[in-house]
Amino acid sequence: MKKIFKYMLMSVFGIASLASCSDDRDANPTIQDPTAFVLNTPATADQYVDLGRDKENGTVNFTFSQPDYGYAAAATYNVQVSLQESFDDMVQLDGNYAVCDIDVPCSQIAEAVCKLRGVTGEDDYTDEPARKVYFRIQAQVMTMANTIILSNVVALNQVKGYFALKQPGYIFLVGAPEGWVGPTEGNKDHYAAWKLYESKDQIGSKIYSGVFDIPAGKFQFRFYTKLTGWENDSYGIQVDDSPIEIALEDGKYEGALVKGKGSFQVSDWAGGSVKITVNMSDDTKMKVKFEAGGVDLSNKKFIYLVGAPEGWSGPDEGNIAHYEDWKLYDMADNGIYSGTFDIPEGKFQFRFYTKLTGWDGGDSYGSQVDDAPVDITWNEGKASAKAMTGKGSWQDPSWTGGKVYIEVDTNKGQVTFEQK
Repeated sequence: MKKIFKYMLMSVFGIASLASCSDDRDANPTIQDPTAFVLNTPATADQYVDLGRDKENGTVNFTFSQPDYGYAAAATYNVQVSLQESFDDMVQLDGNYAVCDIDVPCSQIAEAVCKLRGVTGEDDYTDEPARKVYFRIQAQVMTMANTIILSNVVALNQVKGYFALKQPGYIFLVGAPEGWVGPTEGNKDHYAAWKLYESKDQIGSKIYSGVFDIPAGKFQFRFYTKLTGWENDSYGIQVDDSPIEIALEDGKYEGALVKGKGSFQVSDWAGGSVKITVNMSDDTKMKVKFEAGGVDLSNKKFIYLVGAPEGWSGPDEGNIAHYEDWKLYDMADNGIYSGTFDIPEGKFQFRFYTKLTGWDGGDSYGSQVDDAPVDITWNEGKASAKAMTGKGSWQDPSWTGGKVYIEVDTNKGQVTFEQK
């Protein structure tokens, strides 16, 4: 059994503060500006805290009082971390809490420490002795404006970190383009240039992509998830170790991927760049896509189109594979997302989601706050409208079908549609 360790951060007031956390509400509460919000002083502030002792299950416990909003408001709490008592630079951890006694994952704290140190990858990480790390809590009544309050700052004085940044996963292209060198650990330097990566915004998705220059006559390859030799961890078009001819129609091919050694092959390939996407998010329905001349989007930010064109499938992590074809990308890294989609007849109704956190996860971006559609008006094949955080969709009840270029400007709060 793995041990879950806690470092109890409680003062003599801790027990009393817990009692103040209540879900009771007045029938017609009048909210007031809170004046007291206490994160309990750590009784064990000088204890050695090794964040890497139990990377999967380790937690640090915090207790605090409920802000005095004038009644027992149902507040949402977030943990903030800094290496400075002044909090001039800080990281807010993932996760919303609804109670005043919380167990914060050590992995999240270690990741925050890495970010605050300026670490961006494993190559620039250096080990360091235990150091002081500061914490505070942010409280907010999510349904009411101007209710944010910050607690006092407390410190753990001996926190030992580790490299905890989540890095995109990758797989390897193995075949004629790289010379059939052999997928072994001894050839890892060779295969550094033949990796397909997860998107930085989809770490853990098992959706890998990359753009490669495939020389003429060299379109024959499969994929390996590890460099363990020819016999293991191979994925291709069939189980048997024999290539199968495929055809790129209009420069594209989509097909199934299986665990096996059969290579994808295009005998008359004339040479050029190919974008390859390997979707292994569902072990039972793995897929591969080839796009001649495609653009590498693995490092680009994106949002999702959610609505009638894709079937209102539900913007949650379980549908990550489904939404792979419904992304708008920020190509210039300037907060403007774009994409072209084929919208079927009668299906022009949708909004956008910045993350797949569910219908009510707070990541919906649409025509208005309320969950009701707003009609758009075309002018010479173009239309524009306001966009904001909310669940209102855009719709055209008279849409007869066709392709539409969509641009979402999150800086100006505007969406533009153009018929193609």
